[in-house]
Amino acid sequence: DGGRTWSKLPLPGGDRTHIARVRVHPTNPDIVWLGSLGRVFSRNPERGVFKSTDGGKTWRHVLRRAGNDSTGVTDLVVDPNDPNVLYAGLWEAWRTPYLLNSGGPGSGIFKSIDGGETWTEITRNPGLPKGMIGNIGLAVSGAKSSRVWAIIEADGEDGGVYRSDDAGATWTKLNTERKLRQRAWYYTRIYADPKDTNRVYVLNVGFFRSDDGGKTFPTSISVPHGDNHDMWIAPNDPNRMVEGNDGGANVSFTAGRAWTNQQFATAQMYHVSVTNDWPYHVCGAQQDNSTYCAPSRAPGGIATNLWYDAGGGESGYVTPHPTKNGIFFAGSYGGLLTRKDRATGFSRNITVWPDNPMGYSSEDIKHRFQWTFPIVFSPHNANVLYAGGSELWRSTDEGASWTIVNPTTSLVRADKKAMGPSGGPITRDQTGVETYATIFTFAESPLQPGVLWTGSDDGVVSVSRDNGKTWTRVTPPDLREGAGKEFARISIIEPSPFNAGTAYVAANRYQQDDFEPYLYKTTDFGATWTRIDAGITRSDFTRTVRADPVRAGLLYAGTERGVWMSLDDGAHWQSLRLNLPPVPVHDLVIKDGDLVAGTHGRSFWILDDLTPLRQVTPQTVAANHVYVPRDPTRANFAGGFSEGRSGPTGANPPLGAVFHYHLNAANQSVKIALLDSAGRMIREFASASDSVLRADSIARARAAAAGEFGPPPGGARAPNRRGHNTFAWNLRYPDAVGFEGMILWAASTTGPLAPPGRYQFRLIAGTDTITRPFTLRPDPRSTATPADYKAQFAFLQKVRDRFTEANEAVVRSRVVKGEVTTRVKDVLPADSAEFAAIGARLAKRISEPEGEIYQVKNRSNQDPLNYPIKLNNKIGALMGTAGQGDYPPTRQAGEVYGELSGKLQVQLDVMEAALAEELPKLNALLKKNGKPPINVPRPVRAL
Repeated sequence: DGGRTWSKLPLPGGDRTHIARVRVHPTNPDIVWLGSLGRVFSRNPERGVFKSTDGGKTWRHVLRRAGNDSTGVTDLVVDPNDPNVLYAGLWEAWRTPYLLNSGGPGSGIFKSIDGGETWTEITRNPGLPKGMIGNIGLAVSGAKSSRVWAIIEADGEDGGVYRSDDAGATWTKLNTERKLRQRAWYYTRIYADPKDTNRVYVLNVGFFRSDDGGKTFPTSISVPHGDNHDMWIAPNDPNRMVEGNDGGANVSFTAGRAWTNQQFATAQMYHVSVTNDWPYHVCGAQQDNSTYCAPSRAPGGIATNLWYDAGGGESGYVTPHPTKNGIFFAGSYGGLLTRKDRATGFSRNITVWPDNPMGYSSEDIKHRFQWTFPIVFSPHNANVLYAGGSELWRSTDEGASWTIVNPTTSLVRADKKAMGPSGGPITRDQTGVETYATIFTFAESPLQPGVLWTGSDDGVVSVSRDNGKTWTRVTPPDLREGAGKEFARISIIEPSPFNAGTAYVAANRYQQDDFEPYLYKTTDFGATWTRIDAGITRSDFTRTVRADPVRAGLLYAGTERGVWMSLDDGAHWQSLRLNLPPVPVHDLVIKDGDLVAGTHGRSFWILDDLTPLRQVTPQTVAANHVYVPRDPTRANFAGGFSEGRSGPTGANPPLGAVFHYHLNAANQSVKIALLDSAGRMIREFASASDSVLRADSIARARAAAAGEFGPPPGGARAPNRRGHNTFAWNLRYPDAVGFEGMILWAASTTGPLAPPGRYQFRLIAGTDTITRPFTLRPDPRSTATPADYKAQFAFLQKVRDRFTEANEAVVRSRVVKGEVTTRVKDVLPADSAEFAAIGARLAKRISEPEGEIYQVKNRSNQDPLNYPIKLNNKIGALMGTAGQGDYPPTRQAGEVYGELSGKLQVQLDVMEAALAEELPKLNALLKKNGKPPINVPRPVRAL
C-alpha cells in the first residue's frame, strides 16, 4: 500500500544479518533476491545470494562460496533487459573491534542466466585480476546488456575499473586511478547510465562520471556532502537520480548538476553533552561532519541558524567548560583536541600528543587515542581536565600542558594480537576507528574527589582512590581474560551520585558477534560486581548507562535500539523508548530534569521533564495522583507555547509549566485550576472539549452576556485518559477579550506573563481534589528585581483590561445594531416607523465611537497600512511593547497609556450616553408591544 503499513519478513540468518542488496523482479514482485554479507562479526554460513518466490515469506540459499564461511555478497545486479541474468560480487570480509578484513580467496564474480537458480563463477575470466581480490562493485548497461562494468579491489595496479562487452566472458582493464578505489572496503560502487552505453559513474570520497565507457573519469560531480556510498538512477530518465552519502540523501533531476539539500535529522552523534546556559545547550560530534551545539529550546523552534560549531571534529567528545560558558574542548580521531572560545571564534590546538598517527598500526603508535576518546572535567575542580588514550592524561591549564596520571600502571590490556594492522590483506584503512588498547571511558566520582574510574576498549576496568597515584584493575569477572567474554568494549562508566563506592558499567561485544547487553554495578569500588541487565532484550546491546541524580536507583540505559529505564537500581528494566525511533543511542545525559539522548542516525532527542519517573511508585499509579511539579522558569520569549495536553513537540518543547498526573479511570470529569499563592483563581480548564473557563471578572461578564463574549475557539482542555496525563500552562494570565474578525497590527490579545513567585496547581478528578504548590523561578539571565516584575505585571494587567474594554465596546455596538435591525419586527406597524427612526439614530451615534475605537474598514491583515489603526489596536500594541523582556514599564509607556486611556474614555462615554438616551426609548416601544427589552451586556468596568 505504498509504504503506509509494513510486514516484517524473515531474514536468512536472522536479525543480525547484514543485507547489501535487495533486488526485485521488474514484472513479478513475488520474486526477490537478497545479497547477504551474513553476520559480519563472525564466521557463519548465512552468506551469499538468497531467493524468494513468495514475496519474502520464505528463502532459498542459491549462491554461497562453498567451504568459506567468511564470504558474502557485496553487490548484486539484475540485467535491466533480462531479469533472468544476474551478476553477484562476492566479498570475503569480516570485522572485529580492532580489524577489518577485506579480501581473500572467497572474493569473486558470479553470473546466473536462469534467475539465480544456478551460478557460474567468472572471477578468472580473461582480463580480470589473477591475484587476490577484495570488494567488488558491478553494473550492467540498460542500453546494452552485453556491456558490464566492475570496479575491483585488488593488489597493486590490478585494482580498478574493468569492462566486458560480451556479458562477462572477457574483460578489459580501463582505469586504475586511485581516486576511484581508495579506501576500497568503504566504497567500491559503480553505476551505469540506463540510456547511454558510454556513461558510467563511480562513487568514492568524490563522485565521478565517465563518458567514454569507463576509460577516464574527468568529471567530478559536486554533491551536498562527500563520502558517496549508493545511487539509484531512474531507468526511464537518467537525469533523475538519488544519491546517498555520509551527509544523508539527495535527489537530482539534472543528472547531478544540482541537488536537493539535506535538511534531515539523521546525524550520527557519538556522545552528547550539555552546557550550563539557560536554556542549556546540547552538544555533540557528528560522524563525517562537524561538532554542533544548539539551545535545547527556543521560541518558535530550534532553527538551523541557532546551531554553532564547538571545535574538534567528527568523532570526539564535546566538553563544555563547567564554569566558563562558551569555552569548549572537543576531540576527533588522531588524538585531535581543541579549545574553542565561542565569543571570539578563536581555537587553539591542544592535542595531548601532537604526533600525527594516520596510517599506523596500534602497536606502532607511542601514545594511542581512540576514534572517540574521552575528554572529561573533574566535577570537583574546574581547572582539572582529563583525556583518555593509551594512558590517562591530566591538564590543569586548559590543555597548554599534559601529564600522564598513570605512568607506572597500564590501564589497558594491550594484547599484541589485537594491535597489528587494522586493515588488509589488500588495503589498509587505518583511520583511527580500529586504533586499539585505549581508554574508552573515564569518570571521577561526583561525591569523593580522587576516585577515578577508567574503562578500556579492550576490556579493562580500573579504579584509583588516591587521585591516580595507585590503580587497581577491577574488571567484572566474566569480562576478564580467560572468562570467555574478554575484549569487551567498556563503553561508559557512571559513578553513583549517592554512594562513592558505587559505579555502573555499560559494555558491549557486538563486534565479536555477541549482541547481549552488558550492564554491571559495584558498591565496593569494584571489588565485587553484579550484572544488572535483566529485562533488556538480549540482542539490544548497551553503550551507555546513567544514574538519575535525584532519585536513587533510577537508571537509564542507551542501547542499540533505544532507551531503557530501571526503578530498582538495575534489577529490572523496561523500555523508555516512547516515540523515539528504534535507533542506536550512543550516549545519555541528564540536565535540569531532562534526559538528553545522542543517537547514531537520528540526531539529538530530549525527553522533557523526568518528574513522574522520579516520583512514580505502585501507590501513585493505583489512584488519582498529581506528581509534585518541577518548578518552571519564567522565559519571556516572544511567542510562547500552546496550553493543554503536552506531548512530542519536535524542535519546540514547552517553555512554561508542565504538570503530570495519573488517573485511575478513563473519562472522569476533570478540572484543572491554576491559582496564585493566596488561592485566587488564575485560569481554569475542564475535560469537556468546549470548556475553557476563566474565573475572573472578564469571564463572568462574558458569561453574563449570554454568549456574546463567549469562549475563544480551540481552547485547551484537561486530558482525562486512564493512566499518565500531562498538562502545560504557558504561564500567562487570561487574554484580553477579542471579537470575531478583529484585525490588529503589531498587537495581540495575549495575556501577561505571571511574575515569579509561588503558585498552585489543582486537579479535581471525580471526587478527588489534589493541590500541588510550585514556584515560578525568574529567568536566571534576567537582572529584574521583584519590584520590577510586580510593576510590569500590574501595568500589563491594567493595559489588558483597558484593551478588553475597548473591544467589548465594539462588540456592544455591533450587538445593539444587530438587535435594532432584527427587533423592528417585534413592534406593531403603528410603532415601527418610530422604532426604526430611533434605532437608526442610535446606530449612527454608537457607530461613530466604534469607528474611533476600532478601524472598521479593515478586512485583511495588510489593510492597516492603508487604513490607520485606532485606539484598541494602539492599546493592544502597548501591551506587547511593555511586556517585552523583564523590565518595569518605561515612563513613556505610562504616559502613552494615560493618553490612549483618556481618548478611549471619551469614546466610551459617547457610546454610553447614546445607549443611555436612546435604548430606553426602544425598550419602551418593545414593552408597549409586549416584547422583552434589548439586553446589552454592560462594560466590565461597571461590574
